[in-house]
Amino acid sequence: MLDTSIIHIFQIIVCVFMCYLIGLVQIGDILTKRVGIDIRSSGTGNPGASNIFNEVGPFLGVLVFFLDVAKGLIPIVIANFTDMPTVISCFASISMLLGHQARLPLKNSGGTGMATAMGSGIGLIPIAALVSVIPSALILLFTKKPSYTGVSAFFITIVAGWLIYMDLLLSVTIFILSAAVLIKFKLQYQNLSDN
Repeated sequence: MLDTSIIHIFQIIVCVFMCYLIGLVQIGDILTKRVGIDIRSSGTGNPGASNIFNEVGPFLGVLVFFLDVAKGLIPIVIANFTDMPTVISCFASISMLLGHQARLPLKNSGGTGMATAMGSGIGLIPIAALVSVIPSALILLFTKKPSYTGVSAFFITIVAGWLIYMDLLLSVTIFILSAAVLIKFKLQYQNLSDN
């Protein structure tokens, strides 16, 4: 009989690898190509919901947003319902975002991953994510800036997550996801302004 620690390590490896592969799928690229638009050469060049909303239209932008959220949420929900340890869900969510952003070994990089990271956050700490909805919606209403809204949602979720769950692993994971999104956002838009 196999040692349970070996089985646990194998579960982590398989789950992390599968989530990385899921992260590679760029829903924005797929949907915009179906309507005959190369989103990589439009607007910011980001295949994310905000650029698609601005360059293609609200319907497709909102659709990409919700599909990217689902991409981040569904694997974490499955892990939760199959009673996988929290550490697996945390590693899986980070791996998925890494696949979404870096897309190695593929030639083009991915988007900032904000919606995908939000989906993972909802799966990891759903009550804290729910707490962030109304303040984030108000921020979007007043600023009309999705990037500010996303940053605010992450910050509120981290604080609420710590206060509600008191789980360091979950809080650190959400912090890593939000930091990765912010770093990718800064690098992506810095490169855009340099051109």
